[in-house]
Amino acid sequence: MTLGQHATGNARISVITRAHNSENFIRDAIDSALDQSFPRELYEILVIDDGSVDNTQTILKTYKDAIRVVKTEGLGPIKALNLGLSSAKGYYYILLDSDDILDSKALEELYKEIEQSRSDFVYSDYLERDVQSGEEAVISLKDNIFNSVAGGILFKCKLVLALGGYNESLIFPEYELLIRLMREGRKHAYVPKPLFIYTRHQGSLTADKELVKRGLEQLYSKYGKKVTVRGY
Repeated sequence: MTLGQHATGNARISVITRAHNSENFIRDAIDSALDQSFPRELYEILVIDDGSVDNTQTILKTYKDAIRVVKTEGLGPIKALNLGLSSAKGYYYILLDSDDILDSKALEELYKEIEQSRSDFVYSDYLERDVQSGEEAVISLKDNIFNSVAGGILFKCKLVLALGGYNESLIFPEYELLIRLMREGRKHAYVPKPLFIYTRHQGSLTADKELVKRGLEQLYSKYGKKVTVRGY
């Protein structure tokens, strides 16, 4: 397929990207989603642009119909994610934040695993890159799925929608979703490879230590200290 073509309503995977004043990173994110070994006709790239006032929209327009853009105003990241989930055409979805990057084999590897294992969701290791220091480290999820961040996990769309999506009252609803899925005994699988890059920078949620603290306190209050989330 050419760059101007995109997945149809029969998409197997929706790549959901949330954007808000994301001009510094979003081109790398979208390019990584386009540069996949997975057949292009089998996935869509859905961008939820939540009120960007920088050059984000100008950048998005250069992709023409290679991506699908939904424009909103002032939803915030969690409501924007739920809008993306409800708008997705794929049987599965994966979150790719506008400052993160997919490995070129990410969709292929995750799709192969979720289909072969007949799981409800699959996850992998990832590379964490710190923009300020230049440091990089592979974060393993082998022994603890809660070492994850919001992106890089392939879920069944209908399952997450049936659970009500992401809890908009929480700072870390992605962890809370995993807790619910695990407590229900939903089948999951792990791919022991770093299949995406998580970019840490001053604008990252995890860079705000006070916000991280409050987010974890919400989870502990709801589920107890047994939830071992990675440190930031």
